Amino acid sequence: MSVIPEKMLAWPLFGTGFEAFGKDDKPCTVDVPEIKDDELLVRIDAIGLCFSDVKLIRAGESHPRVISEDLSKDPVIPGHEAVMSVVKVGAKLAKQYEVGQRFIIQADIYVNGKGFAYGYAIDGGMAQYSVLDQRVLNGDEGCYLLPVAEHMPSAVAALLEPWTCVQAAYMIENRTTPKANGKLLVVGKAGNTYTAGKLFAENKPASLTVCGLDDAAVKALEAELGLKAAVVDALPEDEKFDDIFVADRCAETTAKAAKLGAFGAVVSFGGELPAEKLSFDVGSIHYQGWFYQGTTSRDLSSAYGRNVRSTLKAGGSCWLPGGAGAMGQMHTQMAVENPNGPKRILVSDMDQTRIDNVKRLLADKIAERGIEFVAVNPTTMTPEEFEKVLNDFAPEGFDDIVMLVPVVPVLMQSAAHLGKDGLMNIFAGIPAGKEGELDLAAIAHNGGRYIGSSGSKTAHLRHTLELATTGKLKPVTALAAIGGMQDLKKGLDAVANAKFPGKTVIFPNCEDMPLTPISQLSSILENASETLDEQGFYTTATEKALLEKFEK
Repeated sequence: MSVIPEKMLAWPLFGTGFEAFGKDDKPCTVDVPEIKDDELLVRIDAIGLCFSDVKLIRAGESHPRVISEDLSKDPVIPGHEAVMSVVKVGAKLAKQYEVGQRFIIQADIYVNGKGFAYGYAIDGGMAQYSVLDQRVLNGDEGCYLLPVAEHMPSAVAALLEPWTCVQAAYMIENRTTPKANGKLLVVGKAGNTYTAGKLFAENKPASLTVCGLDDAAVKALEAELGLKAAVVDALPEDEKFDDIFVADRCAETTAKAAKLGAFGAVVSFGGELPAEKLSFDVGSIHYQGWFYQGTTSRDLSSAYGRNVRSTLKAGGSCWLPGGAGAMGQMHTQMAVENPNGPKRILVSDMDQTRIDNVKRLLADKIAERGIEFVAVNPTTMTPEEFEKVLNDFAPEGFDDIVMLVPVVPVLMQSAAHLGKDGLMNIFAGIPAGKEGELDLAAIAHNGGRYIGSSGSKTAHLRHTLELATTGKLKPVTALAAIGGMQDLKKGLDAVANAKFPGKTVIFPNCEDMPLTPISQLSSILENASETLDEQGFYTTATEKALLEKFEK
């Protein structure tokens, strides 16, 4: 490893908005941090740029993963899709780590259940060097670093985290039973009787809160569950629950009760349901892992178990709104390449260049699997014409809709096309608290489900790394542009405005490498085409030549 300098370049976030990112649209020159005996100093070899970084910068302290109360005084360095090499090892870690080791990082770091996400709460990879402390090295999942083979280019390794988020979206484990020893809320109507049922007998809650029930109904539930109920006249303002059952109430009360879920809550609707659409916190489906389900019964257990899945329906019909964007392309590739995936796929995207790129990239596999594949640009047609395309392709509605556009009105429009036992995966990160109207009857009577997830776990990243190492996944297909430290902000602007049909990766220690599409590598690297593979993809040889020219 090269000599560690005294100074480095970094892009701290000093507040809210891009004007607070860096100084005067340039990175800051800061001291290379010192480490303690139980810490590592790593050089950031590559950092992937993500729309989540854009959302972080736009949100500042209000972002749910930021722990700094005042970024102007306590800034954070963003960047979570990092590839790194160890350059200095603390004395207490000498037997565990050595200089030169190369890692990727699982950014969703937890310590005693509290989140300390890398690039949000812990200074991340938009810097030339980074300190990894015990939160990273010894958190709730153990060490959040995974070793990377030397033959894998850093620009490709930087794509493993976003690929993992895509993989994890189809590995969501929503509960099919009540949470044992959890908190249960039952909201009903006086005069009706409610039963807990078999599943609650097998998975007894630790507490029971009821609202709206008469004395006889409360006593019946208490006897069945063996619990003393906390009877409230109005819904709690701040308390959160693991399982919620709301029945026979007006739309306003039903909607309010549905927003009282703890992380991973299951919310059930039963009895007589409001006829109108309800305003749901669709952002928390993504960020809090809420799961909505329903039943026409007043038996709490009867709602559990229908259409609880996260994988795309085998042989089904799938719509991917935004399916040609940087992350959308990955979802579309997975849907096409999955031998047990859908047989009919519709992709909609507002950028024709990105659509053409996806069609070219996946043409051979589409033909091999015999998929009926349609890609359309809604901006080239009237709203009525676009609706006709959707209705003609899936007249009974889609089995799966993967929401890759973080816009509530688009989500609401798309939800209307969900078929019986259909599943909408809200992958795009609509902010928690953002509400949209959804059809409650479609959930309760037709088995429609809305799921979502944010980030991934170390096991998910390990799975993706194995797929890439064994050749079962070719992550480089998502690489669209590269650049150096001075152009990092330009790269984020390109991400925010969907300039490239894929992912952008920055080399922090290549300060002056211009932001360049992979298709135009020859403009910055002589004989670039000779380094690419037979399909025209970036290789280790490409990266070696780039680093020889630009790395300092």
